Amino acid sequence: MTEPTTPLMQQYHAIKARYPHALLLFRLGDFYELFYEDAMIASRELQIILTSRNREKGQPIPMCGVPYHAAEGYLARLIRAGFKIAICDQMDQPGPGKKLVRREVVRVITPGTATDLGVLDIRENNFLAAVAPHPSGSPLGLAFVDLSTGEFQATEFSGPRAEEALRDELQLLRPRETLLPRPPQLFETAKTSLPEGTGGIESRLEDWT
Repeated sequence: MTEPTTPLMQQYHAIKARYPHALLLFRLGDFYELFYEDAMIASRELQIILTSRNREKGQPIPMCGVPYHAAEGYLARLIRAGFKIAICDQMDQPGPGKKLVRREVVRVITPGTATDLGVLDIRENNFLAAVAPHPSGSPLGLAFVDLSTGEFQATEFSGPRAEEALRDELQLLRPRETLLPRPPQLFETAKTSLPEGTGGIESRLEDWT
């Protein structure tokens, strides 16, 4: 992203910086707008037109939007595709002489925390899982919950087959999202990630969380 030069885009950048791993739906009047890479992703996934906003330092800003009154259907499609969504609403009413209204993120939805029936498949559980390895590497803790039904279970795996047993359990559960500790090293390696297709999207959290 280029450095913002207008108050509106400065506000957008400040809010987006707090939700870097989510698609930010930014309320502008009757639309939720997405900018930059978020706009390119949403345009592709939702098959809506990608346009551009005023230039920043000579570069047009990619932009696309959806009507706020019909946003739920678009949100459902993005969540089902595995994206995290941050919904930023206008907290003040626009009025004469008011150049910039206050905006705040009022809801964050992830594949594992969705409870709306428009997003869920009633034939399957929508599990949010959490994996917590002991500092020594064993045992491996696993907890999972379906927020739409309240089902919750926890277990742990130890011994030489701990990782294999965890992988087998995740393949059975097929959670939509898995919470994992943030790797201590600067760059993530394949070893720190779950095998493809077992844990849905991965959300990295600090150890204390």
